[in-house]
Amino acid sequence: MNSPQSQSSATDQMSSIQTASLEPASPMARVREFVRSHLVDTIWVTIFGSAVLVTLSTLNIKTISERMEKTVDRQFALQKRTGQITHLDEVLTMSARMAASTGDLKWQKRYDSYVPVLDIAIKDTLNNVTPEIRAEASKTDDANIKLIEMETQSFELVKQGKAPEALKLLLGSQYSELKAEYAKGNKQVLDQIDRLIKQQLKAYQQELTTSIQVAVIVFLILLAIWILVVLAVRDYIRERQAAQEAIKKSQLDLLILNSQLQEEIETRKQQEEEIRQNSDQLQEDILELLDVVSTVEEGDLTTQANVNERATGLIADTLNRLIEELGAILQQVSVTSSQVSSNSNRQKDIVAVVAQNTDQQSQEVMQVLELVDEVRRFANHAAQQLATTNESLVTLNGAVAKGQVEIGALGEEIEVLQQGSDRIVQQMKTLGEFVGLTDQFVYDQSDIAEQTQMLALNAALVAARASEQTDPRKFAAVAQEFESIANQVSQLAQQTNEGLGSLEQRSAQIHRVVADVDADVQRLGGVVEEFTQGVRHTQGVFQTVQDVTGQAVVSGETVAQTSQEIVQVTEKTAITMEAIAQLSTQIASQSDDAHHLADAMNQLSSELLGKVQVFKLPAVPDDISLDPATSSQKPVSTVSESAAVV
Repeated sequence: MNSPQSQSSATDQMSSIQTASLEPASPMARVREFVRSHLVDTIWVTIFGSAVLVTLSTLNIKTISERMEKTVDRQFALQKRTGQITHLDEVLTMSARMAASTGDLKWQKRYDSYVPVLDIAIKDTLNNVTPEIRAEASKTDDANIKLIEMETQSFELVKQGKAPEALKLLLGSQYSELKAEYAKGNKQVLDQIDRLIKQQLKAYQQELTTSIQVAVIVFLILLAIWILVVLAVRDYIRERQAAQEAIKKSQLDLLILNSQLQEEIETRKQQEEEIRQNSDQLQEDILELLDVVSTVEEGDLTTQANVNERATGLIADTLNRLIEELGAILQQVSVTSSQVSSNSNRQKDIVAVVAQNTDQQSQEVMQVLELVDEVRRFANHAAQQLATTNESLVTLNGAVAKGQVEIGALGEEIEVLQQGSDRIVQQMKTLGEFVGLTDQFVYDQSDIAEQTQMLALNAALVAARASEQTDPRKFAAVAQEFESIANQVSQLAQQTNEGLGSLEQRSAQIHRVVADVDADVQRLGGVVEEFTQGVRHTQGVFQTVQDVTGQAVVSGETVAQTSQEIVQVTEKTAITMEAIAQLSTQIASQSDDAHHLADAMNQLSSELLGKVQVFKLPAVPDDISLDPATSSQKPVSTVSESAAVV
């Protein structure tokens, strides 16, 4: 085949058209090449740029021309006003001199009529000049004012009929000097105005010249651009004609190439037939592989692809191995998920047992804390009651000692009474009544002795019981009994005092009637002896009561110390139980976390099992166990026992 050679010759012919433009020789050629490559854009840009530049140049020249015209008109008006000012000044001077020469006051009227005109002309002139010119014009104000004063004075002289003097004033040297000074100042102002006019005209001429030069430069640039555009259009037309000729030649070459391509097509058809057969076989293999893949997508991992000797056989073998590996992995995932689900359920049971035991333990701890608070409260109350009891016993001990002293004194008085019985023999008649009273007193003292004995016995029994009791509540009952005994002793002491008071009254009666009891003196002596023995016995009883109360005070101090120790122990117990309660709370919180974690694991394992069950897995090998119970876990009973121990 010679098709590549024919194609290369046609390509050479097409490229020969552009060989001249591929190697530009100068910057001008590059510009022309750029214009040819962007011909339409260049034409539009040139037209638009030309219109814009011409418009801008025209507007600039027009603006400068209008400004120059306005300036020229203003300067002509300014020159006209300056001439008018000079003329009016001479008119005013001549009017004043004519009035002085002729003595006619009509020249004053003429003078007064031209003064406002001159003021207006001066004002307009100064408004249209620069501040420097106005400053120069202000230098002549003094001379102008003096001239006006002299002219006004001349008019006054004329009115007075002194015209020669007025003329002399206007023709004098002072007026001439002021006039010359005023004329000189006006001349300087006019010169400055002329210079200003010339400067402005020159500036506008320069601007106009510059604008014209810019317009000329713009015109030259536009002319050069339009020349380039015209040359580019001409080159474009030439190149298009050359391209058309080259296209005609290439069409002939294409006809030759077409015949060669027909031969190529026949050969390619045979090759395509062979490729189509191979493609059909390949499509069949691919469809079979796609069926296997679809089966795997549906979850059946027991399918197998057919392995052949073609290129698709290697793919089928690889796919079979992947399916086997995926099945083994999913089986292991299913087994693991079952084990995780079972373990999470067992963990939930364990957590429930631990939580139940923790709640029960928390309740028991709260009960223990309540009992400890109650024991502490009872111990404090018992300590207070014991302190009160000790004070009462101390008071009782003092009262007993005082009673012993009084009984001793009473014994001494009885001995004195025995010694004085001989002296009262004369009064035995009244002693009969005294004996009756003494019998009643002895009876009362016997009752007191019996009650005192019972009090001592009861105090001994109470002390014995108090020493045996360790329960604060029972000790409180013992304290109440002590309080009752103290009250009884107080009542007996009061009754004794009342009896002694009555005895003093009766003793007075005895003194009054001692003369009447002589017959009963002997019997009174026996009664006094018995009373002495009773007093001695009562003194012994008081001694016993004093000993018992001393022992009770010692026992009360011991019990108070024991109560204080009980309070300290209960406080330590309360602190320990509070720590146990906090530990129980932490265990309960951890149990809740473990329960939530077990629920999450169970849910995940259930979802995973649900997803795995979608697949149809191959038979389970013997070395994989599906029993979730094989995982080693701690029994629930053991965990519950551990929680109970905690």
